[in-house]
Amino acid sequence: MAANDGQQQQTVPAVASYSGFKPVQRRFIVGLVSTAGFLGPLAGGIYLPALPVLENEFGVSNTAINATVSVFMALCAISPLAFSVLADWKGRRPLYITSMAIYLTANILMATLPANFGALLFLRMVQAFGCSSVIALGAGTIADIIEPARRGFYMSIFLLGPNLGPTLGPVLGGVITGQASWRWTFGFLAITVGVTWLAFLIALPETLRCRVGNGRLAAERGLIQFPPHLLSPLAPEEERGPPPPKPSPRLLWRLACSPPVSISSVYTAILFANYFSMAVDLPVVLTSRYSWSVTAVGGGYLALGIAIVTGSLLAGRFSDWRRARAVRAAAGGRFAPEGRLADQVWGAGVCAAGSLMYGWVVEKDVHPAAVIAATFLSGFGMSSVLVVTFAFLTECAPQAAAGAMAVENLLRNAAAAITAVVAPSLIARMGAGWYYTGFAVLDLVTFGAGASGLIVYGTRRRTGSDVVTTVAGPPANHVGTASEADVEKGQKDGETS
Repeated sequence: MAANDGQQQQTVPAVASYSGFKPVQRRFIVGLVSTAGFLGPLAGGIYLPALPVLENEFGVSNTAINATVSVFMALCAISPLAFSVLADWKGRRPLYITSMAIYLTANILMATLPANFGALLFLRMVQAFGCSSVIALGAGTIADIIEPARRGFYMSIFLLGPNLGPTLGPVLGGVITGQASWRWTFGFLAITVGVTWLAFLIALPETLRCRVGNGRLAAERGLIQFPPHLLSPLAPEEERGPPPPKPSPRLLWRLACSPPVSISSVYTAILFANYFSMAVDLPVVLTSRYSWSVTAVGGGYLALGIAIVTGSLLAGRFSDWRRARAVRAAAGGRFAPEGRLADQVWGAGVCAAGSLMYGWVVEKDVHPAAVIAATFLSGFGMSSVLVVTFAFLTECAPQAAAGAMAVENLLRNAAAAITAVVAPSLIARMGAGWYYTGFAVLDLVTFGAGASGLIVYGTRRRTGSDVVTTVAGPPANHVGTASEADVEKGQKDGETS
């Protein structure tokens, strides 16, 4: 009898783990895409301190040199749409390698070509086209290799790069431009992007699940993918995930019109615009009202960077913890992605409080420490909402995670660009206190209406809906998903956060 039991146990197929990559491989992939995510937004921030120098160097007006910032932001908003749908269809690896090669080429040319304003404007557009894809691609990579139960925390790790890029960029740009020249800002980017591009070329495996399944074959090859190929070999057909829809403008439109994507993108864009308005206004306030030096202003941005990193990490970990509790309590282990939205409430409130505080301490010329504290609150709250939104979107659109992130990125960058243009005149007319009070109210109203609408929408479509994640195990020969129990079991084999 015991022998028969043993034979029966041997014939029971095991459920494949969500990811075939070893813990060290997963950490390496996350770290690599986070590094690339840092270098993308860095191109925008590192350029800002050089604007007065470039104005004199190229002999153009302030309006003309600011146009190089505007076209950069416009391309950063639009170009990820094209990269993301291709990445969800043909793979992450070729898009990473191609986009970073474009980014690298633009930096080399700007660092070496003779000073010509037309060339600078064009190359800034090329630079933006190459560097802006990484946030959408990175979110897709996280969705490929990290099971939903832990995606919030790992998404926060990935976002360390994109969040620190705009914060540290002005600090690095000021030092490089002041101590060397404006050309070395592009030279510095060329060197760092070149090293990162080589790492992608020889060490980044393909992770798209409809091509490689859970990545078992790539994991067996180890970290070094040599000789390097643009496209990775396909996994056996029975191991691949379900095929995504072919890329088309209609697909992007459907994603943009999907309530989970559109609604969450709108209210996160409003919160980000509030934060960005403060980030743009901060150096003006600190220099004109408090007579801070350029170096001291850089210190103020470092405080903002600490807030963003802290908020992202804490919110990602907390959201995963609450999700795990909800899964254990639910019958059948079913979890609706909109269950994560409750974790955003406190972040939206903190962001609004920071906006309110910033407006009135600036209006009343309170001590600059209060200004820094207000920006800390705003950055902390904004980043906590953003990381939960990213985790939510990857669960709502598992086969189009990069596309969903590109739509979110489009609205977020557009909101930031508009805010940067209109904020100075509105603050001059309304006063900082009432301007940021209005933004705080707008934060709470849009978030409250949006989150409530998504919860109602998800509840109505709960049965058989594509916005519900079933964490019960799939058929044994399918590696696209795995049960929570199997995931947790695999995590205990040496992986710690």
